[in-house]
Amino acid sequence: MKGADYKKEKGRRKKWYSSFLIPHFLIIMLFFSSCSDFLGILPLNEIVLENYWTSEDDVRAMVSACYSRMATNDFVKHAFVWGEFRSDNIVRGLGTSNEEIEILEGNLQPSHSVTHWGAYYDVINLCNTTLHYAPDVLGRDPDFGETEWLALRSEVLAIRALCYFYLVRTFRDVPLVVTPTIDDNTSYQQAAADPDDVLRQIVDDLQEAERYAVRRFAKDDYNRGRITLAAVQAILADVYLWMQQYDDCITYCNKVIASKIDEAERARMRYDGSWPLIGNQKENATAEAHEAYNRIFGEGNSFESIFEIQFRESQQYNSIIPGYYGRATSPVGAVSAASFICDGATSGNELFTKNDLRAVENFNAKSTSFYPIQKYVVRSFDNQDRPTYITVETTNWIFYRLTDVMLMEAEALVQRRDGDEYDMRDAFSLVTSVYNRANIGQAAKDTLTFSTYNSKAKMESLVLEERQRELMFEGKRWFDLVRKARREGTNSAMLDLAKRKYTYPDAVKSKWIKPDMLYFPINEDELKKNLLLTQNPGYDMGETIKKNE
Repeated sequence: MKGADYKKEKGRRKKWYSSFLIPHFLIIMLFFSSCSDFLGILPLNEIVLENYWTSEDDVRAMVSACYSRMATNDFVKHAFVWGEFRSDNIVRGLGTSNEEIEILEGNLQPSHSVTHWGAYYDVINLCNTTLHYAPDVLGRDPDFGETEWLALRSEVLAIRALCYFYLVRTFRDVPLVVTPTIDDNTSYQQAAADPDDVLRQIVDDLQEAERYAVRRFAKDDYNRGRITLAAVQAILADVYLWMQQYDDCITYCNKVIASKIDEAERARMRYDGSWPLIGNQKENATAEAHEAYNRIFGEGNSFESIFEIQFRESQQYNSIIPGYYGRATSPVGAVSAASFICDGATSGNELFTKNDLRAVENFNAKSTSFYPIQKYVVRSFDNQDRPTYITVETTNWIFYRLTDVMLMEAEALVQRRDGDEYDMRDAFSLVTSVYNRANIGQAAKDTLTFSTYNSKAKMESLVLEERQRELMFEGKRWFDLVRKARREGTNSAMLDLAKRKYTYPDAVKSKWIKPDMLYFPINEDELKKNLLLTQNPGYDMGETIKKNE
């Protein structure tokens, strides 16, 4: 049933995001929890598997396990580190490990733990196992229909696609595995696939997922914490932007935006302009000036959210936020905001105007020595910009939200034709809608004018800057910079941006000038286990790793 509302909720279904509460399901999960990476996964016990896949509840529990495995600190840590650490947004903070300092200073090595990809291949193997065994349940449980399975299958396909999208953007050269590790005959020796083949598999999975994805679940939190049709389309838009297929990217961005407009109209939501954004301006002077931040990051599962990992729903502890960003009792975490971003931000600097609320929401610019990150750490801001900190670290991690998609479309509009005026105006309209929401007051909004950005190069810079302002510390910035380098065929311009946080920027730029250096090295442990893998040439120092040790 294509795009149908899926409102039937059976009473016997188990709660989603539970930590493997089904007893015989635990037996299976013991095999998964014992492995640290894809290439070291132990074969599943076939007798246990045969006994397990008997009912709809078994399938739903396995799909729930895919989400639960994403709601782990290892998974979220890598999403943050891979997408943010090497960007110009962050520098070292307090208690930063030696390894983290090396990475922040541009010295990424194959021995570093962040080059392990096991957390993502664990989820991929859960997806592959579900896709392999779940269809058999259709003939065993008369209450489990094909429509229900196809909807669940869409979620699993999209989760697998999202995992591979992170891997291919981070490492470029990764093994492509679409069958489960289920018996002793499975080969653990697999060469990396061509990156274009991985991207094609991602697109195929997402297009198939789109056919049967659920539009809306009956429980509202599911619409943010589970894969819906809008989530599938948002991932597809991001993939097409990475692949430089700009027309397709725009098409899917418009689908997501249309679904949000429809949702807002059904909820009778009031908003200004063409896009249903949570407003910061209220008629009542006592209302929250930071309402958008407070609802998106403080409360979580906001209207604008498309897909976010549910730490609150699962009551799992998200240690990544307090560990890296900080907490109420220790506001500086292992990383802090780069000084060039923060210096003078409250009075206006090259990135933020003095009226931009995000200069307060993203970081504490009034601090000394370090600039603590406030996004995700602060539950709410009042009208005097005073923060109330989150005390229980169960903060959700947002993968996609509406303004991200709007700015994806703006980027695609700028790139698809050579400075076409209609596209430039459409892109400018999207950017200014996001910008104006954060800059309260007409005088603040008028700081952006189309005549100032009347060329492709200027509009491209505006979109990239707005993505930095809006999505700072959300694991997006490094991928935005790499996408720029891929499009231009050279690392030079993006490195001029990335190097701004460094004391000796030219030394770092000289290390990263080769295209291979945009991607992470394959961890040395993976090279020892899998003899068919080869190191990213940018990190091959001429040293031979003894793979048989």
